[in-house]
Amino acid sequence: METLPTLDAHAHLAPSRTPTELASSGAVLAMTVSLDEANLGVARREPWVAWGVGCHPRNLRAQQAFDPDRFGELVERAAFAGEIGLDKGSRVPLELQLRTFRRALRVLAGRPRMVSIHSYDATGLVLEELKRTRVAVPVLHWWTGNVTETWEAVALGARFSIHSAVARQSKFRTSVPLDRLLIESDHGYSDPPAAIPCRVEWVEHLVAQQRGLSVEQIRLLVWRNLGRTLGEAGALGLLPPLVAAAAREVCSDASAAPASPFTRETGRG
Repeated sequence: METLPTLDAHAHLAPSRTPTELASSGAVLAMTVSLDEANLGVARREPWVAWGVGCHPRNLRAQQAFDPDRFGELVERAAFAGEIGLDKGSRVPLELQLRTFRRALRVLAGRPRMVSIHSYDATGLVLEELKRTRVAVPVLHWWTGNVTETWEAVALGARFSIHSAVARQSKFRTSVPLDRLLIESDHGYSDPPAAIPCRVEWVEHLVAQQRGLSVEQIRLLVWRNLGRTLGEAGALGLLPPLVAAAAREVCSDASAAPASPFTRETGRG
């Protein structure tokens, strides 16, 4: 197998970025904050960048303009939705956030999609909504829930995309199975896309330390997790061909599966 590029499960890239600017970003799942932005993103054809369909809870204009029919039409053209969710620190009224989140979840409940979910300071509310309306593959981004909430999320089938700010938290080692982990940079619009691989490599290093694995094993792990997650959902073919091919190859290679037992420790987080 050729050397795999880094895989970033959650980053923000402006759809106005040129192909040249994105050529050094590695493999990226690019989140959008509004349906207008998603419309531009899903129309692009980049070899290593896939675009999601989102409505960010901190974006008032996007929340006010949210249209579930349009959201559903855009999701049909994407391998994943993201990011959507709730944020108690947002200036957007929580009532409006809940309305949008619920409408989005109802659309996604009937579609086999991975969903990147924002839950800042609202982990309990997000879990309540996910229990009420199940989606195929919830992926919790910037997860700050305690250990009990993390167990609840695992029981709901959630995956977790983690970045450097949370990678050393023990709950991701003691409460989250290896096959539920993805790595992200949460890269911002103003930063150069070429910085993404370095940021992902740093998270790979942190997670490798936590799990007692090599950096190479962690990279294979997250590629395998993405491939199996989207493969089981039936959405792998919606990724850019190079990304889908790499994920399929890792999933078919038994040596890509690092052996590390998952054990749950008791305690409070």
